[in-house]
Amino acid sequence: MGNNSTSISRVFTKKVFADLLNTGRNEIYDYVVQHYIGDYKGKTNRELISNIYSRMEKSYRNEYFYMNTLLNKLLIGVHNVNTTTALSQLRIANHIADFVMINGEGRVYEIKSEQDNFNRLNEQLADYFTAFSLVSVLISEKEREHVECQLKKLGTMGKSVGIYVLTGNNTISRKYVRHPREFHDKLDARCLFTILRKTEYQNVLQRYFGTLPQVAPAFYFKECLSMFQEIPILESQKLVMEELKKRNHIKKEFFDTVPSELKYIIYFYRVSKDEKTLNQFLNRTYGGW
Repeated sequence: MGNNSTSISRVFTKKVFADLLNTGRNEIYDYVVQHYIGDYKGKTNRELISNIYSRMEKSYRNEYFYMNTLLNKLLIGVHNVNTTTALSQLRIANHIADFVMINGEGRVYEIKSEQDNFNRLNEQLADYFTAFSLVSVLISEKEREHVECQLKKLGTMGKSVGIYVLTGNNTISRKYVRHPREFHDKLDARCLFTILRKTEYQNVLQRYFGTLPQVAPAFYFKECLSMFQEIPILESQKLVMEELKKRNHIKKEFFDTVPSELKYIIYFYRVSKDEKTLNQFLNRTYGGW
C-alpha cells in the first residue's frame, strides 16, 4: 500500500471519496484508518478524516494540501462562492494551471509543494501569461529565495509574478508576500480562444459581433477563431473571463457545511452534490472491514 505519507495522501482523491460516499467503504481509506490512526474504533468518519488530514499536515504537505489551503484561504476566506469561481487543472497553451480564480478578473496560481520540482516553472508561468494578466506562485518557506532568483530570469514578466508562501504553521504568510502585477505583453488570442468550450466561444462571438459564422462544419472552428482574433485582446480577455466565471457553481448553503479538509474535493470533483449524503457518511461511526 506504500509508506505512511504516500498512503495518507492517497485518501484525498476523487476515487476514494466517490467510493466512500457511494458505497460506504474504500480499501485505501480502510488501510490508512487501521494502520495510522490510533484508537479508531467508535470514531465517526468526520473525526477520522480530520485525524488523517492532521497527519498529512504535519508530515506530508502534498499538492492536495496546498490546493485545499488556497481554496479555504482565498475562495472562502477572502471571496465568496456566490461571486467568485475557482477552476482547477485548466489547460493554458502547453501547460496546465493548478488553480484559477475568477471574480472581476482572472488570477492563476501555480502551486509548488515540498514534493514538486521547479524545472519547468518559468515555462509554466510564461504560458499562463498568454491568457491571464495576474499570475502567482504558492510555495513553501524554504523555496522562497530559490523562486525569487529563478523569476529574475524572466525579466519584467518575472517581476510581475506574485509570490505567496505557505508557512510552517499552514497559513499564507503576510510577511513574505509579493502581490502580482498586471502583465499584458504575452496575451495571445489563440491561447485565450482554446481555453473555451464550443458553447463558450460561441457566446463570446455572439455578444461581440451579434452573429456566428455561416460555414460548413469542417471550417467552423477555424472561422470562429478568425473572428475571435479580430476582437481587441483586452476585450477578448474580459469576455473569456466572463464565460469561465459561469463554470463550477456550487450552492453556498451546502458548501458551508463541508468540512475544511474536504472543500477542494467537494468543490472541484463534486463527489457529493447534497448535504444529506455527505453528512450521513461523515456522521456514521466507522465500522472497519
